[in-house]
Amino acid sequence: AVRYYALSEMPYANDGSITYESVITRYNNDLANNLGNLVNRTVTMTKKYFDGIIPAPTCPEALDDELKAMAEKTYADVCAQMDTYHIADAVETLFALYSRANKYIDETAPWTLAKSEETKGRLQTVIYNLLETIRIGAVLLASLMPATAESIFSQIGSDKTDFDSALTFVGLVSGKTVGESSALFAIIDEAKLM
Repeated sequence: AVRYYALSEMPYANDGSITYESVITRYNNDLANNLGNLVNRTVTMTKKYFDGIIPAPTCPEALDDELKAMAEKTYADVCAQMDTYHIADAVETLFALYSRANKYIDETAPWTLAKSEETKGRLQTVIYNLLETIRIGAVLLASLMPATAESIFSQIGSDKTDFDSALTFVGLVSGKTVGESSALFAIIDEAKLM
């Protein structure tokens, strides 16, 4: 979390500032809610709806193409930003992908798809797309937060952790089993801590 804060708040060739409030806000918003909640919800839904087996994406829709395109663009943008030492920009780009994946959950409503056998194929595709987006994000996150990325790979059941595997949206193997879900980052009670 400290590494994440420093990398995201210290822009290239500029001064940064550190306050308790900004550390707690960024930690809770970015790490606990955006990233941690996304991974936990997705792994939990995989276990609940598919007994922990990574489903095959059998029923794609246009909304999926938007998520895939953003994941692939995120890879290219993060590479370009890292090459020019704009680490804070790379972090922002990566976490925008996690935000988009969270929005995708709201847009597709997997809990509604799970209610009918007729929409099972669509549910499979949604869960696969979420897991694959998380995997691509974790590959990019590995150079910034290696222990967190390793935990994500373990939870989503992925051995596709090399950088080149983030080039395209097909790295996760259907039929494999996800790992145990665990909170990556617990919410900090700001009032109590202060």
